[in-house]
Amino acid sequence: MQENKALKTFISYSHLDECHVNTFRTHISPLKNNGLVEDWYDRKILPGSKFNAQIDNNLEDADVICLFVSANFLASKACQNEKENALELVDKKGISVVPIIVSDCGWLDDPDLKELLALPTDGKAVTRFTDINSGWKDVYDGLKNTLEQIHRHRNISLTSEFASFLQDTELLAKAHSNKQHVTLDDIYVCPNLVAYDDLKDCETIQSPQMIVDNFHEHLRLCMSGASQSGKTSLCKYLFKSLRDRGLVPVYIRDRHGQYKGKIQNKITEALKKQYNCDVKDIDTEKLIPILDDFHFAKDKEKHINDLAQYKNCIVTVDDICNLNFADESLLQAFSLFNIKEFNASQRDTLIKKWMYLSEAPQKDNDIYQDLDHKTELVNTTLGKAIGRGIMPAYPFFILSIINTYETFARPLNQEITSQGYCYQALIYMYLRKEGVRNDDIDTYMNFLTEFAFYKFSQNKEEISRDEFEVFMDRYLEKYNLPVDQDIVIAKLRSTRILELCDLNNYSFCYKYLYYFFVAKYLADHASDCAKTIETIINNLHKDEYAYIAIFLSHHSRDGNILEEIVLNACCLFDKYAPTTLSKKELHFFDKQAQTIVQAVLPKTVATPEGERKRRLKAQDKIEEGCKDTEEESTQEEHDELFKELRRSIKTVEVMGLIIKNRAGSLEKARLQEFFEEAMKIHLRILNSFFELIRNEEGQLQIIEYISTRVDKAAEQKAQKRRRLGQKEKIYSKEDIDKLARSIFWNTNFMIVYNYISKIVHSLGSNKLIDVVEKVCDSGNTPASFLVKHGILMWYKKNLQVDNIAKGMSGEDFSDTAKKVMRFLVVNHCLMHSVGFKEQQRIEKNLHIPSQQVLALKAKRSKN
Repeated sequence: MQENKALKTFISYSHLDECHVNTFRTHISPLKNNGLVEDWYDRKILPGSKFNAQIDNNLEDADVICLFVSANFLASKACQNEKENALELVDKKGISVVPIIVSDCGWLDDPDLKELLALPTDGKAVTRFTDINSGWKDVYDGLKNTLEQIHRHRNISLTSEFASFLQDTELLAKAHSNKQHVTLDDIYVCPNLVAYDDLKDCETIQSPQMIVDNFHEHLRLCMSGASQSGKTSLCKYLFKSLRDRGLVPVYIRDRHGQYKGKIQNKITEALKKQYNCDVKDIDTEKLIPILDDFHFAKDKEKHINDLAQYKNCIVTVDDICNLNFADESLLQAFSLFNIKEFNASQRDTLIKKWMYLSEAPQKDNDIYQDLDHKTELVNTTLGKAIGRGIMPAYPFFILSIINTYETFARPLNQEITSQGYCYQALIYMYLRKEGVRNDDIDTYMNFLTEFAFYKFSQNKEEISRDEFEVFMDRYLEKYNLPVDQDIVIAKLRSTRILELCDLNNYSFCYKYLYYFFVAKYLADHASDCAKTIETIINNLHKDEYAYIAIFLSHHSRDGNILEEIVLNACCLFDKYAPTTLSKKELHFFDKQAQTIVQAVLPKTVATPEGERKRRLKAQDKIEEGCKDTEEESTQEEHDELFKELRRSIKTVEVMGLIIKNRAGSLEKARLQEFFEEAMKIHLRILNSFFELIRNEEGQLQIIEYISTRVDKAAEQKAQKRRRLGQKEKIYSKEDIDKLARSIFWNTNFMIVYNYISKIVHSLGSNKLIDVVEKVCDSGNTPASFLVKHGILMWYKKNLQVDNIAKGMSGEDFSDTAKKVMRFLVVNHCLMHSVGFKEQQRIEKNLHIPSQQVLALKAKRSKN
């Protein structure tokens, strides 16, 4: 991994000793001529350069730092600062710091210097040698040994077999359609790590790069993560990063052998397989054992004690609690980290890396269309679309989802849709990886289906061992089990489909597995489970039921189930007609048009990449602070309006996912019916909202409340400024009332805009454009017009300027609907590449001002 290049030597000295530096540089000429070293000192700084920055940069980049120690050096503040910085780099980067005693001085009283092995031999000053050249020859020999040792370590090469292992992506290696072999470097994205304190409470979030950069702070690391969380890939990343710093990591994984035997023997054996060198030549000070899947070790405490001879070590486990030591001080010596699931930004980076493996040139908006499609695909399959998720957002799952959709144009089992196949493909992959034969897979699938429904019928998160035995007795009475029972259970636990926790309870490892098999049972027994299915469909506000309903649509072709969902949708907010967003309906809203902020086209310097990055960061914060859905469900039971609203929103999301997944297998008439009824739910909710804010007396009450709050906040700010002796700004009652009114109406407008956006993203798909156009054109209302063009913009990247301008000019198009349309267009421009010519056309035809125009107007008004 390391290039065979000259080592950088930084010379720290007092200018009063410059003659010694020149003599030293002359003596080491053979080392420079042989390419072993290149030296740097401050006389190489060119006139006009930033002096301190040059010194700091070269000090940071040095491989060896030579301190020319003398009384002058010890008395120099600048030299002392360089010494302190050098010693920090010893811990941070593992560089070598060599004191060279040029003249007699009190260096042994310096607590830092006396700990370092100095040159010449035994710390004898160069100037004390009878022949001063002998002194410099002693320095030369000692420095040469140090440089050669560093070179040996840096140039130790890895065996080709282990180098291939470090790049191996296992099941994903042959998964990309446009790249013959996918390596880890091609796709690796660092996860975030949660650091824990001694009590194992969450502390801070760090990246692996931060840990490598500050490795001296974490001499012993323990990283925990669930199955498929990327522990092994993280070990490979750390191995390569530490190797790049001249250290000698050694990777050990003994899952099946349970780490039996002496750990030292395993380290020696691994070094022989991983490095092309004599093990005896390796400096143990630089050796870092990396023990992967250490939770499988039988005698963990003994191994950890044996590792005490090494300054550093890294272990990975599935759970920190698995490091159960009698000597608690052993665990306290470790820095504890847990691998987090990928947030929105990391998912985006990973998807882009996968996409960019294709060498085919694409326009920006074509790339965005592919990216947005894959992102929605991933988020939907992970379960992020309607809740916190049913599958962990780990790289393996994310890329498996994309690969499954890219690889299989149609499912093997025609009774399920493409998304359903993605889940089934993962399950098959687990089983086959564990050695389950193809002719036995049906047995395992049936077993899991029956167990999932048994668990569902018991209404329990997990099943005790005794209850599991009851289930097994019933199962064996009903079904033949051609595979030994213990083997079935062992393989399901080994594949992480089922787990037996430390409390002796059985459950599914991931929620998607549970929902998948419950839905499969219900689909297979639809007539017997009609009442249960009806309960599920009538309570889609519960995440569990929503997910099961989606899986039901995968497994079943029963038209009655879909009909039940449509009938349920028709009953939601049925006291209100769907809003049309027409002038007549929104006359009261349009009167406030001047109060509502206008949409503005972005500056040309505002890039889609920058905007997308900002939105991803906002999504990261939302996901990080997302409350547990169970808490939300408990809260909503006490609020009927909230419950009905959540139920309606969830129903739309479920219906949207069904038509997206069944876009090619449901009849057009049914797709249109589903789309239309789902859209009407949101439009009915909007109409109920308009009824709420239409009353002028109610408006005044809310505005007065906002005004009171604003006045209080303004007074608090004024008091603070008075305390600080700052000039305070006086707000009149009229100013505060005006601001309150603006807040009220702009909040209302954003609710309208967000509901239209919700329809677009809940129901839109590039596979449903014909359906969307048919339903929306048939509706022929401003509301349906907004939905149609919102979907065209996001899912087809198609902004039809002329058609939008023509539609907005219609007599029935309310000013509020026009504003929503303009905001949808601006949102499109923010997220996609739109050239200057196209921006001018949008500005002119849709009457959307640009920020440049507004800035120019403001400048003129000042003049």
